[in-house]
Amino acid sequence: MAKNETLTTTITLSMDNGSSHIKGIYDDMSNAFLFPNVVAQPVGERFLLTEQGEPLDFLDVQLTSPAIESERYRHVYVGNLAIGDEGIVHEIVGDKAAQKKAQRPETMVTLLTGAAYAVARKHEDAIKKGRKRIKAAVRLGTGLPISEIAKFRTEFAARITGSVHTVTFVTTPVYKGVTVEMEFTLPIDIGIDDVSGVYDIEATSKSQLSHKGFGIADVGGVDMDIAFFRPGLDLDQRHSTGTKIHLNDALEHIRNEVNAQGEELIASTAELAHMLVRKEYEIVAEGKVVFDMTNLVNRHMRILAEKVLKHARNAWKHVRYANEFWFIGGGAIVLQPWIEKLNAELGLPLRFDEAEYSQFRNARGTFLLLDHALRHGGEAAAAGPESEAGSEPT
Repeated sequence: MAKNETLTTTITLSMDNGSSHIKGIYDDMSNAFLFPNVVAQPVGERFLLTEQGEPLDFLDVQLTSPAIESERYRHVYVGNLAIGDEGIVHEIVGDKAAQKKAQRPETMVTLLTGAAYAVARKHEDAIKKGRKRIKAAVRLGTGLPISEIAKFRTEFAARITGSVHTVTFVTTPVYKGVTVEMEFTLPIDIGIDDVSGVYDIEATSKSQLSHKGFGIADVGGVDMDIAFFRPGLDLDQRHSTGTKIHLNDALEHIRNEVNAQGEELIASTAELAHMLVRKEYEIVAEGKVVFDMTNLVNRHMRILAEKVLKHARNAWKHVRYANEFWFIGGGAIVLQPWIEKLNAELGLPLRFDEAEYSQFRNARGTFLLLDHALRHGGEAAAAGPESEAGSEPT
């Protein structure tokens, strides 16, 4: 086949479009990727010192899609490349956080960019040999918060599956000039954020959640989804709920206070979140500590931890069969030290997911459900994946 001919492919893709980070898994559980949920509308042309580097760190894309209505989002930097850019930068804070995930233009931008990246990464060898155009059938699994699923599921699904979407990598190393044309199907419909993560915990840990009644909260950068399960992983629709906690806004307040020292010491809330997960509270610049944000972080995170724990307890107190309560998600990793400190006085049976897997739980659980449905001829996977689909966390 000539290099200028179109390469045709099929890919199975799970995408968790979080408010802080986008998590993706394609074709196999080991093929995972993550990038910050930051989008920038660049000013002028990107000045390249070299064309080397990891493609995921330089997502410069041109988007053609009826699902993206605004011209402002036709050419964007996404993820790490967008952080600190001089153009108009969008993080999911403030007014953006107040919008519905299903309706934010950034949601579709990052979903399409992540999907195109997965396709390009799958066929990187062909790209390196000169292939410039790929046509992909994408079997997608993705979700929405509990608070949005009933009202926006159909509309969101139609935007994804209703047309052909094209993404061209502009200056991205390795993928420069490559165009990915995608058509999506949703074998398991639009899932519920939080619920899918439970299936991964059950499939890959020794917790045996299926034998218990429990609650679980997926704590994200904006939303907190609370779900309850009766024994047998039977979702309790009546008591499951969702709320906004605005963790990203709290991080933005911390970032602004740090940057008020006169320099851009922290470029984004995504960068700050990584620092908190690693418990890096000292800001180093020019080889020395220029700011210790320990007290600042403690003040903001304790207030937010109190809010999260209050929401969890208010929902939990009405569910008599739930004997324990779990926290998963990137926000739970950030807030765990402060929630545990509060609980030291309360003595509640709280459980925290393993930090190294927690952020990917929804993407992993969605992949398991998607794989299960495809293996069984498109059957509904509501009962959860069979044990053969599970594997130890990677």
